[in-house]
Amino acid sequence: MPIYEFRCYDCGRIFEKLVFAKEDEKEVKCPFCSSEKVERVVSNVCSITKGLGDYKKNSCGGGFGFS
Repeated sequence: MPIYEFRCYDCGRIFEKLVFAKEDEKEVKCPFCSSEKVERVVSNVCSITKGLGDYKKNSCGGGFGFS
């Protein structure tokens, strides 16, 4: 049961939706303007790896508070 991100063609906003099955994507509506003209978008991925010693490296960008 993944959470997908969708973009509304009418208002341009991006929102998340829990989708149980592929068929359920056909019924997704924008929660802001109720438009049915939405597309699934690729979400950003965040990964944290531990290097040598206590050094941790992340690909999440700045400001996320990971140490």
